[in-house]
Amino acid sequence: MSITDPSKEKLVTDILHEIEGVEVRRGPIKAERPARRTTKTPAAKRAKAIKPMTPNEKKFVKGLTRAFKDMNDHIAGKKKLKTLDEFLNEL
Repeated sequence: MSITDPSKEKLVTDILHEIEGVEVRRGPIKAERPARRTTKTPAAKRAKAIKPMTPNEKKFVKGLTRAFKDMNDHIAGKKKLKTLDEFLNEL
């Protein structure tokens, strides 16, 4: 049995001690995992590993960035985006 709340540990062990034939033993305490490293390689090596973007990739990233900006402006109330019906009626 694993008790995650230390304040409940004594209560549970007391209840279990009252039951005949039940032996309560404390298990090994698990050590907390060390924090993950955010980067596995130095910045200089990482920069070399990134290949330059093709013109199509640059165009895609630019359009995606613009779409996110438009979305944020719409959420903030600065810009009104078309509804799906309005968009489909244009087609």
